[in-house]
Amino acid sequence: MNRWVAPIGASRTGAAHRRAGRPCQDAVLCRELRGLEGQPVMVMAVADGHGGRRYRRSEVGSRLACETALAAVQGGLAARSLDGGEEGWSRWLERDLPEAIQRGWLEAVAAHWQSDPGGGGFEALLYGSTLGLVVMTPRWWGHTGLGDWDLVRVEADGQARLLEEEDEPTALGEATCSLCQPRAASLFARRAGLHPLDGGAADFALVLCTDGIRKSCATDGDFLTLAAWLARGDGEADPEAAGTLAAALDRISREGSGDDVTVAIGRAWSPGGGPPPPLPPPPVAPASLAPPAPPATEPAQEPLPRRRRPAIGRAVAIGLALAGAVGSWLAWNWPRTPTALPAAPGSPGLRAALSEVERLCGQPAAIPLELRRRRELFVALSQGRRDPAPLKAAAAADPLAALIAADLPAVPPGTMRGPVPAPNPEPRRPLRALGACPALLEALDRQWAVTPAAPSP
Repeated sequence: MNRWVAPIGASRTGAAHRRAGRPCQDAVLCRELRGLEGQPVMVMAVADGHGGRRYRRSEVGSRLACETALAAVQGGLAARSLDGGEEGWSRWLERDLPEAIQRGWLEAVAAHWQSDPGGGGFEALLYGSTLGLVVMTPRWWGHTGLGDWDLVRVEADGQARLLEEEDEPTALGEATCSLCQPRAASLFARRAGLHPLDGGAADFALVLCTDGIRKSCATDGDFLTLAAWLARGDGEADPEAAGTLAAALDRISREGSGDDVTVAIGRAWSPGGGPPPPLPPPPVAPASLAPPAPPATEPAQEPLPRRRRPAIGRAVAIGLALAGAVGSWLAWNWPRTPTALPAAPGSPGLRAALSEVERLCGQPAAIPLELRRRRELFVALSQGRRDPAPLKAAAAADPLAALIAADLPAVPPGTMRGPVPAPNPEPRRPLRALGACPALLEALDRQWAVTPAAPSP
């Protein structure tokens, strides 16, 4: 008997993309397929095109990624019985399915180019995209893909846990893997997994999303709580549920990362008659979302780096409840956190600071070296030999010095400043209000941690 409710999905253009007049580079596709013996199989796929000048057709690439993935799944289901051993299906998720997907995707993007050629020659790079895929059968469910998508499992009691994310050693920080890479099929295996279904298991939901959702949250805990809220309801795919989910995603992007946002939700329930009950609300609503950081992906070699373009940010608090098939209703409250730089929003100093944040976050690998070159400034500020106020006021002349001064960790009055192993306190860290990327904040923390507290004797 089928344990799966028809999945629901939505993909929305990010707030930053709408402001810039750019199309949505995400895609989602949810469909019910059939196994060799006619068993229903639910499939959901999400994809995130890289964007940027070099990947100018990535919105097409993400759509074709979802379409070719579902076609490849249907081909695999038609070739073998679901009653076969799980070991064979596990290999299929790791090897055979990825090979079929990449082959089909390359053929699809080449055909699209032939139908609508642009300037220069054809390159798969133009269509670069990630792909996350979940296959849900009566006996097992599995996942595979590549790139920076996330998969969360939400239990019947509302508890959520992250099952899949891109490994840092693979992604190298602000980077991601892509279907346009020559050996893309070989990269699926590390994201593949098969999970047998226990007939007596409690209900649960699967939330598959592109990185715009997680980037909109200040912490992983907030992300998991947000995923649990999205998973509430019976999850049936109908126009009302789809409209509610789309509205929720628009709000997440507008008040979060500004990136495109895409989610697909599948529900497993124990057969026994009657519709699946809604999941209970999670124990705590998300506390905050991250400041906006609209991404401009710029994949290079393997793996592909993803560069973010910071914008003026704010720490935000969120109270959620979703209506219809994805929960009750959505209520949001967004208190602003002001920047510590003493400048009016349009002042040259603040504009220079924002430009400096954008420059640094655009090349995250170079941030540690740039900060080490300012070691003497870190030492002087830490030892109290330099006043941070004039440096912040002179941001137009030396924006990096102003950023370092604004990030000086606070100590209680009258307390000697010791080594600074603790990071600048969150969520009121001033640089968050300037949209500083995680790479910049972490590099600053490391530099403060190695800065001597007092002159050597």
